[in-house]
Amino acid sequence: MNNASKITNKGVALSLMVTSVVIVLMMIFGVIMLLNQGNVIQISPQLFYKVMTIHGTGMIGIAALGGSAIMWYYLSTYIHLNAKIFFANLLLSLIGVLFILIAIFVFHFSDGWTFLFPLPAYSANLYGKTGALLFLFGMLL
Repeated sequence: MNNASKITNKGVALSLMVTSVVIVLMMIFGVIMLLNQGNVIQISPQLFYKVMTIHGTGMIGIAALGGSAIMWYYLSTYIHLNAKIFFANLLLSLIGVLFILIAIFVFHFSDGWTFLFPLPAYSANLYGKTGALLFLFGMLL
């Protein structure tokens, strides 16, 4: 095994560890929503929509990150791949997650999967445009 393969394998392992941790966190958010709906706990509607937004976005996003790591691993056994591209993908994904978390928990963005125009721009002014921009740019990354 050459040095590039070792670096790629470490990157894949790191991506899969991040994927595993985030999946567990998203499951916890899902349980929080179910407990609220079953009247076991009581959270505000605003917090519920924040949790719903991060749960839905997180599950789809982390599936993409984990899937790309697995595809990278198997493809790299057949052809030479540039590890810099893999780590750039991981870094941009993590920056996107950071933007989404800031949008949701700092700027109170909570549109769930209804983030397509015009809802982020015309949402009864529940939150500013900064949260929507951060969320959409995070999704892009």
